[in-house]
Amino acid sequence: YFLSPASYRSPGQVHVEGDWSNAAFWLCAGALGGGVTVAGLNRNSLQGDRAICTLLSAMGAGTAWSGSSCTAAPGPLQPLQVDARSIPDLVPILAVTASAAPGITRVEHAGRLRLKESDRLEALCRLLQDLGGSAFLEGDCLVVQGGTPLTGGAVMSYGDHRIAMMLAVAATCANGVVEVTGAESVAKSYPNFWEDYEQLGGTIARTE
Repeated sequence: YFLSPASYRSPGQVHVEGDWSNAAFWLCAGALGGGVTVAGLNRNSLQGDRAICTLLSAMGAGTAWSGSSCTAAPGPLQPLQVDARSIPDLVPILAVTASAAPGITRVEHAGRLRLKESDRLEALCRLLQDLGGSAFLEGDCLVVQGGTPLTGGAVMSYGDHRIAMMLAVAATCANGVVEVTGAESVAKSYPNFWEDYEQLGGTIARTE
């Protein structure tokens, strides 16, 4: 079908709700650190990634709502079994959160991650290992053995925005510095990510 411009009508003013995929990084950072509140979210959103609140609660983090703001705070984290079929974009940051939960977390049906900006499943597994964590793959299932603090290290983003953001949050709970090559890849979905990271207390040393 070919539609002319005259076929379209403005619906008037519309409200664009917040992005749950990006909010998940801050909420998981809150569960791992000192508590973070993200405003402008719709708790009844059709976005599948709103599941992050339920998942964090199931892992033992504290979550609370006030209007359109959701807060995540630290709690005694525990492992989880996750079906990733409808929430593939949550897997990188869930993997980092799982690294702090003593026990074995299994993220199943994660094969779609192999078709992202990188083979995201392979990349995040290798990166957790490089940062001192314990993770391995069983086909399209990611297995994270949590409870051992991340040590930090020099890692690459594979040109993948969600991997870069995952590494930023990993740095907040690592014992050492995390050096990210390709940190500019966040621009694909969140150009102001590093500014917000610093505003929340993150420390960044930029290198040429």
